[in-house]
Amino acid sequence: MISTDIHLQQEEAKLVFLAVAYHLGRPGSELDPLTKQTVEHGLAEVAASLQPQLKADQATINLRAPQAKRLLSGMAGTISELKTYPMLQLRDDGSGAPRRSSVPGFDRSLQHLFPELEDDLELTLDIAEQMLILRRRIAQETADLEEEAPPEPPKRKGMWPFGRKG
Repeated sequence: MISTDIHLQQEEAKLVFLAVAYHLGRPGSELDPLTKQTVEHGLAEVAASLQPQLKADQATINLRAPQAKRLLSGMAGTISELKTYPMLQLRDDGSGAPRRSSVPGFDRSLQHLFPELEDDLELTLDIAEQMLILRRRIAQETADLEEEAPPEPPKRKGMWPFGRKG
C-alpha cells in the first residue's frame, strides 16, 4: 500500500493531533464499515507516532490512503466543533470534569494542546482557520494516494445456452 510523509511545524502537529483525538473520540471511528472489525491502519497508529514529536519544532507523519481519508474527516469535524465551541454550554457528564463538546476527550485534548484558550475561548475560531488551511494542504499532498481496492471476484465465463446463427 502506498503512503506519503507529511512534514509539520509544531503548531501544525498540534492541530493534527487534535483532529486525531476528535476522530478517535467518535464511537466506531476505527471500525471497518463492512466487516465491523478494527481497521488495520487507523489514526491510532498516527497518534502513537505523532505524540512523542509534539514538543519538537517539526514532526513527520506517514499516511496511507485510508488514514488520510480519516484524518481529513476528523479535521472537518474538528473545524465544525471549534467554530461552535465558544457558544456551547458547559455541562457535567458525571465524570467530574465539565465539558462543552459531546466528543469524549475533546475538551481535555483542546485545553492541553492550546492552554491559551482558558483565557479566551474566541481563539478557537483562529484555530479552526489554521486547521482549515492545514486540511487543504494535507488534502493536496495526499490526493495521489490510492486506496487499495478489494480484489474482484473472478469473472465466470457464461455459456450462452442458445446457438448463434450467423
